[in-house]
Amino acid sequence: MSDDRRLIEDFIPIEAINEVAQREKIGHAALHPRKLHLWWARRPLAAARAAVFATLIRADDATEHERSAAYFKSLCAWGASDMAIAQARKRVLESNGGEPPRVLDLFAGGGAIPLEAQRLGCEATAVELNPVAHLIERCMLEFPQRYGPELADDIRKYGARWVEGAWERVGHLYPRVREVAEEQLDMSGDASDDRAAGRPIAYLWTRTVPCPNTERAAHVVPLVRQTWLAKKKGRHVALKPVVDRDALEVGWEVVEGSTPEALGFDPAGFSTRGRTSCLACGAAVDAKYVKEQGKAGRMGTMPLAAVLVKESGRGRDYVAAGDYPDPDLEQCEAVLAGLEVEPPDEPMTQDGGRWFQPPLYGLTRFRDLFTPRQLATLCSLAQGVREAHEEMVRDGMEEERARAVATYLGLTVNRVGDRLSCLCHWHNSGQKVENTFARQALPMVWDFAEANPFAGSLGDVQTYVDNTAEIAAALAPLGRAAVVDRASASQLALEDQSFDAVITDPPYYDNISYADLSDFFYVWLKRSVGFLYPEELGGELTPKRREAIVAPYRHDGSKDAAREFYEAEMAKAFAEAHRVLKPGAPLVCVYAHKTTLGWASLVEALRSSGFMVTEAWPLDTEMPQRSVGQGTASLASSIFLVARRRETEEVGDYRTVLNQLDGIVKERLKTLTEAGVTGSDLVIATMGAALRPYTQFASVELPNGEELRADRFLDEVQSRVLGAVLREVHGLADGGGALDPATRYYVLARFSYGYGDVPFDEANNLARTAGVELEDGIVRGNNPLARSSGGKVHFYDFTERGESPELGLDGLRLVDVLHGLLWRAARRPGEVEAYLHDARPDVGKLRVVAQALQGRALRSGGDEDKAEEAQACERLLGSWRTLVEDSLFTG
Repeated sequence: MSDDRRLIEDFIPIEAINEVAQREKIGHAALHPRKLHLWWARRPLAAARAAVFATLIRADDATEHERSAAYFKSLCAWGASDMAIAQARKRVLESNGGEPPRVLDLFAGGGAIPLEAQRLGCEATAVELNPVAHLIERCMLEFPQRYGPELADDIRKYGARWVEGAWERVGHLYPRVREVAEEQLDMSGDASDDRAAGRPIAYLWTRTVPCPNTERAAHVVPLVRQTWLAKKKGRHVALKPVVDRDALEVGWEVVEGSTPEALGFDPAGFSTRGRTSCLACGAAVDAKYVKEQGKAGRMGTMPLAAVLVKESGRGRDYVAAGDYPDPDLEQCEAVLAGLEVEPPDEPMTQDGGRWFQPPLYGLTRFRDLFTPRQLATLCSLAQGVREAHEEMVRDGMEEERARAVATYLGLTVNRVGDRLSCLCHWHNSGQKVENTFARQALPMVWDFAEANPFAGSLGDVQTYVDNTAEIAAALAPLGRAAVVDRASASQLALEDQSFDAVITDPPYYDNISYADLSDFFYVWLKRSVGFLYPEELGGELTPKRREAIVAPYRHDGSKDAAREFYEAEMAKAFAEAHRVLKPGAPLVCVYAHKTTLGWASLVEALRSSGFMVTEAWPLDTEMPQRSVGQGTASLASSIFLVARRRETEEVGDYRTVLNQLDGIVKERLKTLTEAGVTGSDLVIATMGAALRPYTQFASVELPNGEELRADRFLDEVQSRVLGAVLREVHGLADGGGALDPATRYYVLARFSYGYGDVPFDEANNLARTAGVELEDGIVRGNNPLARSSGGKVHFYDFTERGESPELGLDGLRLVDVLHGLLWRAARRPGEVEAYLHDARPDVGKLRVVAQALQGRALRSGGDEDKAEEAQACERLLGSWRTLVEDSLFTG
């Protein structure tokens, strides 16, 4: 290994970096580059900046100040001072011999890593195969720096004309609901004010299917899930159905009260996943019937309400359907007939509903995700981009600059589209339209909200134009333009040994189908700027053949074939990284997958391409309330793995690897625990660091002569890490070995995953590590510890199983006794003494288990955020002597 040790291989203040990363994510600053266009799983700039700086600074060059939490906070914070950035640039230059270091990101995605390399004075190269991400990167990393702040003026100038041209085509599709005096319009002098005046900011809809009751006249069933319009303290507004049972018709009225009870009905008591009853005749409708009707083309829509800004300018007014005009289909079709741009007929991916649920209900083309009015508006905007480009060229603008401005307008069409589909929903607490991609998928939405993109609210196209211009202006001073290549990471047209560092964020096994998801945006980019990018946007949809993810549907449903493809592509990509890195230069790889299979694939790819892992750090990169993570075992952090070229191809001895492993595990647990890392993040970050002794060899030989595979090694690492967690963190001298396997498993599961449901494969892997079988005694038998359903495992806490009178009396599992004790202490304290007398537990072990389950690993915030079982353990331990010891030893 090179003796050129970097700061990231020595020390970085994790807690400080995580703090500023969280502030950045929660702040949603208008000028943040992520606002330019949605991309999935973007790293916070704070984490990316910290990783770039610490990778490029040599450890022996770093001062004590540059190692401090205060320094990293000032450097990595969103909106860091020009002085802090300039100082960091200078230090990066000094630590690299006075020459700007060359930094490569193999999987550049949303561009966070090359952007921060650029900000710190590096020569950044961004490689990305996906054409949508590629254009985002050009607008972030290349165009602003090439054309300077004046580019923003061009975006504003031609963007305003573009918006006005679209309004002239579709303005009549957004008629006024409230009359506005002509003199008021004249006084404003602002075209956008005139467009918004008296018009709804949003329209609310629900889906319908024909009623299955054939004994009555034909009518439709609204599939409305809930009708809340506003839920704020002192103001609760909802839609109440008005049913005419004779005419078999359903209407709606706006009802308002100071409390939910004052409404007189439950606005959330309608359909569930498409299952409902006909409001007019009572006929039952199930999900299967809804799918059948959708696939037969018989799913429709019903208007519910329109939303306006109050005349005072603050707050929202609601108008029930029937009391405002809606454009008819003929009006929308007339607009489309006058355009050269046609709606997107391209098919959505048929992935069985994992990422795309609408095809399960007959919405199979991208045009199906938009109402007729939305299609007319988006097609008008897309055609307007072409017309704006022609106007720029006529005005004498240089062709490449005109292409850059048009590209920004094309991205703006996509920003509008993200809030202008029939998969958006109404956020009743914030009283706003949520975007299509509230999570990394396209779910089925029964009640949807249609924004008015000319009304000055969320989704307003002129606001997006102005914001895009501001972001471009803010990016202009970063320095030299980055090199932005559209290419596969496994086939780089780059010179050998030409980069000072590779810092990259590869696809996480099967977490996100970037290409499939980005098709939503690709079809609109093709219509807006496809004429400017025939090579990038010339296909029907985004290229998927070389995308490095595990997607069985692309391999005839074979998970094994999909995994083998992913591993092969990742190995090729890392081999390319190995080729282009200068001797002794580091590779930093960001990874956040949670399963052994995902990690084993990454480890095999790194090792087979000649790298050894030297360090691992968990950095907080996920939104605390992101949809994909709520109620799941998702990681709060990404692991930044640091690797170097392996200097030997010798075969390692298994015993040698294990001897090194235990020392690394102990050291990392101490360091990371002191830095505030807990739960599954602590386990996985320690596992990442423990890869060093394994990857230092080209292969490792078991005592029987077989090769030690990565998945088996990771099982061994996890077993030792979790044992060390119980020993070092929870004080179990033997790492929990004296506990019965089921209790040990339960403690480890709660420590690693908290109280969210856990993917089955992950829970099963942890069970094997703990020495139990998930299907034998954990999810089956009397008083099971968990249930398995829908690919997830739910662990029961004491509130769900403690009441059983027989629980824990057989003396086999200590966790059973603890659950029985906790339940009685909370619900029937008078029964505690008799229960303990019958159970006769080992008091010392019982107390250790209670201490493990109340530890800070289960604490996500203050005490109010602590799980009920953890709080119950704290209360039990506080009264341990009187409640437990006195009961047992006097009984």
